Amino acid sequence: MRYLPTVHFISVSLLLGVLAGCASQPPQPLQIDRISPEQLAALVPPAQSTLTLEQIVAMSKQGKSDAEIIEAIKQSQSRYSLAPSEVLDWHQKGISKGVLDYMQHANALAEQNAIADEINKREKARVESEAKLKRERDMARLRSMDPWFYGGPGFYGGPWGYRPYWGGGWRYW
Repeated sequence: MRYLPTVHFISVSLLLGVLAGCASQPPQPLQIDRISPEQLAALVPPAQSTLTLEQIVAMSKQGKSDAEIIEAIKQSQSRYSLAPSEVLDWHQKGISKGVLDYMQHANALAEQNAIADEINKREKARVESEAKLKRERDMARLRSMDPWFYGGPGFYGGPWGYRPYWGGGWRYW
């Protein structure tokens, strides 16, 4: 019975080796795909205006209401990217606060929609790639269950070679 301490020593050292291997693996950091300022500028559609600000000033001076001017902006599908100082200048030229607020709100909403579309596109691509990886993993698992994979029906391979299988349960001889 001299071999018993050696067996215990080997099994304990193997167990410690496995535990040390598991403990030494640091968790993988979460990868976040960030959008650079250049990519963000390319994503956000540029402000386009078919109805110029001078035309809006003229409409205001003609006595049209804010609702009529906003409806004209909506119909022309115009967007305006105005800096705060420009907003003050155009207000002094005659555009009402309500119309200027609508212009700012519509521009911010268009930018948010463009960013949301990009996020949705990236999320859809991520979900599709995960589904593809899952299909590949499942196909690799199913390959080992294919009877033709091991040389034909009636034989199943394993670590100890091929054995006949006669059905009626998973019995190995």
